[in-house]
Amino acid sequence: MTNDFFFYTETAFIHQGNVDYMMQLVKASAAAGARGIKFQVILDYDALISKANPNYDSFKVAMISKSDWEKIFLYARECGLDIIMILGDAEVARCVNNEWKHLVRYIDIAPAGFIYQPSLDAIKQSNIDVILGVGGRTKNEIDQKLAFFGGQVKVLMFGHQAFPTQLHQSAIGKIPLLAKAYPELVIGYADHTPYNSVWSRQLHSVAYMLGARCFEKHIGLTEGEERFDYMTASSEDSLRNMITDMNELAEKNVEIPCLDKLNASEVKYTARQVKAVAARNMEAGEMITEKDIHYKMFEGDEGFDYCTNIIGKKLSVSLQADFPFTAANII
Repeated sequence: MTNDFFFYTETAFIHQGNVDYMMQLVKASAAAGARGIKFQVILDYDALISKANPNYDSFKVAMISKSDWEKIFLYARECGLDIIMILGDAEVARCVNNEWKHLVRYIDIAPAGFIYQPSLDAIKQSNIDVILGVGGRTKNEIDQKLAFFGGQVKVLMFGHQAFPTQLHQSAIGKIPLLAKAYPELVIGYADHTPYNSVWSRQLHSVAYMLGARCFEKHIGLTEGEERFDYMTASSEDSLRNMITDMNELAEKNVEIPCLDKLNASEVKYTARQVKAVAARNMEAGEMITEKDIHYKMFEGDEGFDYCTNIIGKKLSVSLQADFPFTAANII
């Protein structure tokens, strides 16, 4: 990830098997300014979903054929989008390790996919870069996967997996903890807040300021339209606003917070503290004594604070009362 942050959309199953709708999601993702798009690909439905699952019949309508998936992938690449893929079944894994290998930029491992070893083995065999979902997983579990995949993992993607996620559930404070624990990896944030919450836009910026640099957000063509996964899906315009916010943060060079370093606005604020000013009109060549100094608020970078001893120094120029002593006017 060479730029400051990487934002991609998540299509999930809001397409409901409609290829034209999916194509429009691809187009909208690119138009909003996303750099990638995530597909959850299933080719062998019965190998993945139990017929005893109460949603077996209703969910089956969301399936897309292999040939249509390939059209979607090619269109995404034509739109300049990197492809992020969840491997739904063994046939998808086979394709990714063969004819689809050149199309996939990242393989996404969802937190729910941590324990199915055959899928993990296929992903490792692909040698494709991994975005590892860590919401709801412990540090020990994360460490085990990092040991298994090694340098293949590029991003730790944090995000609460409730659909939708309410603000109090977000646990977004884990982002700086992950950044501290895994400084060699990019930390990501996958947002699942409701489309109609103000936090749906703002939490991405909060996550950015906490240290996240990879972002995932569900996309839909019309916010609030009742389709699969619609409660967390944002429109093209909403996504564009999120990306605009983070571009502004990147342009302003917002840094990850550090207790030992102040940002520019903090430095400016602390400059308002009291500084040493002349207690009287003084002439060039006079020596500064304790009686010649008052401490008053003076906004600006120049001047000496209370902790700096300037007694015994001489003025190099005349100085009016209430004006600050500075490095330029004493010797």
